[in-house]
Amino acid sequence: MNHIPDALYADREMTTWLIVGASRGIGLEFVKQLLLREERIIATVRETHALHASMLWGQAGGDHGRCQMFICDVLSEASIVSFVSQLAADPFLKIDYVVINAGVLRYPNRATELSFDEFAFHLHTNTIGPIITAQKLLQTNIPIGTIVFMSSDSGSAQNFLEREDGFAAYSASKAALNQMLRHMAAELKRKDDDTIILALHPGEVATDMSNISVPWQVEGIITPEQSVVAMIDVIQSKGIQHSGTFWTWQNQPYPW
Repeated sequence: MNHIPDALYADREMTTWLIVGASRGIGLEFVKQLLLREERIIATVRETHALHASMLWGQAGGDHGRCQMFICDVLSEASIVSFVSQLAADPFLKIDYVVINAGVLRYPNRATELSFDEFAFHLHTNTIGPIITAQKLLQTNIPIGTIVFMSSDSGSAQNFLEREDGFAAYSASKAALNQMLRHMAAELKRKDDDTIILALHPGEVATDMSNISVPWQVEGIITPEQSVVAMIDVIQSKGIQHSGTFWTWQNQPYPW
């Protein structure tokens, strides 16, 4: 799927972002905003979502090749390994920021009702796939500055949102993601690895995934543009001392 010649990447000093899950919503908005900032972008979509990513193709092909496209399906370890192997083949590549945005919400997913397969699907997409993607990247020789996991306030155990009826599997998968990334950050610190690991709550963002009818009032809905513009600033403000921490799009620490 990578249609952009490597020759167009002559400026290797440009800040490089990897956006995993960029076909729509928050991921696509990251690509749009980063192109406006004249950053270099590596963006991934799933094979089944390639057609859906037509807006991203337009961005990638029309901006002098600063957005490079790859296939990566976080539900498939083989797809993750293949994608990471393609990146690792470039001996000059460095990645300043990785944003792992892939995720799913199938509503409702109540603990008293959901099937084995439905629970597993949320865990595979929202927890296992993102963590293994980060793991495989960290196992290469690619220098990586920061890895950001797109979390959610729904995943906070301390600030349990009891009103969120039908969010059990989604919440559990985000809570599991939070714990895994905290362990990842601690393990990297023990290895003296300076890669920064962050969790981010993007806010109540109006996307296709959140386009569901719920029986409670959702307050503070924001656009993808509002969320991403703010999150980019949050991401770039964090140093190694912040690794293993959880932040909101408004740059406020969030309880685990």
